Amino acid sequence: MRHPRFPMQRLCKILVALCILPVMTPAALGEDDTRVRERSEIGKQHLWATEGIFSTTAEWESEFASVEKELATMEALRGTCGQSSEQLLKVFKTRDEIEARLDRVYVYASLLADQDTRVGEHQAMNSRVRSLANNYGRAISWLEPELVAIPFERLDSWMRENAGLALYRQSLNDLFRQQKHILSPREEELLALTGEVRSVSYNAYSMLTNADLTYPTIKGEDGQAREVDNSAFYLFMRSSDRRVRREAYEAIVGTFAKYRNTAAALTNGVVQSHLLTVKTRNYESSLEASLDGGNIPISVYNTLVRTVNENIGLLHRYQKIRKRVLSLDDGVHAYDLFAPFIAGQSLDYTYEEAVDMILAALEPLGEEYVAVMRKGFESRWVDVYPTKGKRSGAYSSGSYLTQPYILMNYHGGYDDMSTLAHEMGHSMHSAFSRATQPSVYSSYDIFCAEVASTCNEILLQNYVLARTKDPKKKLFLLCEFLEGMRGTVFRQTMFSEFEQRIHEMVEAGEPLTADSLGAAYRKIMKTYYGPAYTHDELVDNYWIRIPHFYYNFYVYKYATSYCAASNIASRILRNEPGARDAYLSFLKAGSSAYPIDVLKLARVDMTKPEPVRDAMRLFEDLLDQTEALLDELQMSGRAEGSPASLR
Repeated sequence: MRHPRFPMQRLCKILVALCILPVMTPAALGEDDTRVRERSEIGKQHLWATEGIFSTTAEWESEFASVEKELATMEALRGTCGQSSEQLLKVFKTRDEIEARLDRVYVYASLLADQDTRVGEHQAMNSRVRSLANNYGRAISWLEPELVAIPFERLDSWMRENAGLALYRQSLNDLFRQQKHILSPREEELLALTGEVRSVSYNAYSMLTNADLTYPTIKGEDGQAREVDNSAFYLFMRSSDRRVRREAYEAIVGTFAKYRNTAAALTNGVVQSHLLTVKTRNYESSLEASLDGGNIPISVYNTLVRTVNENIGLLHRYQKIRKRVLSLDDGVHAYDLFAPFIAGQSLDYTYEEAVDMILAALEPLGEEYVAVMRKGFESRWVDVYPTKGKRSGAYSSGSYLTQPYILMNYHGGYDDMSTLAHEMGHSMHSAFSRATQPSVYSSYDIFCAEVASTCNEILLQNYVLARTKDPKKKLFLLCEFLEGMRGTVFRQTMFSEFEQRIHEMVEAGEPLTADSLGAAYRKIMKTYYGPAYTHDELVDNYWIRIPHFYYNFYVYKYATSYCAASNIASRILRNEPGARDAYLSFLKAGSSAYPIDVLKLARVDMTKPEPVRDAMRLFEDLLDQTEALLDELQMSGRAEGSPASLR
């Protein structure tokens, strides 16, 4: 069932970590002249404005204590929902106010915790607010069972008579849609009590991978020894030296492989927690239970997987090009998948240059959009540079009572600029949604969460590519865009298939072991990457380093969102009449309708295969451009057996 609306933390941490591919810049490699600075050394204009939430931690403490007391207020309303329309409206308004305030204290603590993970006080604040959120979940666990015990006919009559209550029609319709999965008040309370227990597997995995693992060192291209930690993985995978790529891959994945049995047990734990939901709430499968919260038809998931597999020959074609261009006589190994076609190419931008270019690239979205975005940059939405102790990656955060906040670790490559545009897309979506919708509908469903961010990326790609004349730099960009699509559409769909498979194994009573998980991952890797790919035994353990598999069928949304975004961006760039206004309607809709219907406001229907096919055509066009440019540069790149057209 739907849980209290807590802010979308680290919305695209996964995408940044696994799809946006860092260029190996001096700053990223930590050379002495670009050392990682202390936070106190960064100018205020490049730090996010957390003082806009609370001016001091003492102010936060006061609000924390006040919100904590409000849990009793919510509990005191138990049993009153059916008394009258006025009383029910009072319950809803009380809930909305408490949740908005809870979101605000949650966001502040999480931002402070992430800006410097070394500060124990901030980590303690973050831990306390997570416990408060769990306590609130228990304090409100009675509400849904109590609501569905009221005949809907009575609620419908109340909503027609009471304009204030009518605001909640979509919310109540959604609740009654899920009525058969709602338990008794006592059962809901007991299930809420399992919240912290069910998070143990992910928390243990996070501590293992972020705090406990130590990694070996290898010699980089310059002959200097460097530690191959998890955050630098893709920097090494982008090396033009195959020896560096291979040794880095073996160092990282080999380290994870040492804990393969522990990782299998943790993965089994999170899948078992999903199975608990299936059994207690009477679903047919874990996939159905996961999708039901957003009213996403299972056919959407299956259509994505089927359509991508129907066009898997395009990914095989890409690997054939890679094998030829890089002269990989023994085939494309897993450590070759990210290697650049041309060594030494990069596009570098200062942060200010990136901001200006993003503003220019997104002008097709109109002045209303650009004006809000410009104000966001000027209002310190962004925490720009890496500093000592700062959390890696990037994400968008914020709540109904705060401005958006963006965590960046900006180094200066094209990928950093693209990531900034991506995160700004999330924040713009949030800003429009919160400015337009009441609190209850101000958060958009996760199914829609990556559309705005990816649309920004695609518009930036087109802008930069159109203005790049140097053929080698253009080839560099084309490869970046191909890699973005491989990582976001093909790879995330592959992860989705793997996730579905391991859940089906548990549902069928099959044990999840390191061997069975490895076998499943091996099979899907071979299927997706085709005859030009050479599989190494170590790759069987790669699933261990993917945090996706603890997120309950999250990753397919990256693929569907990319397909939706590419469809939207193409129509905006073609100046299709009304396309821009339709997109803004989507951004402003929040969760005022089901996510499938919200996307239809932007003229995208994800229940049909056409958006996925459009994305496949875009990938095919990028392949065509890449092969033509390789011919122009007299580089071997024409892949034999390339499909003439999409199926």
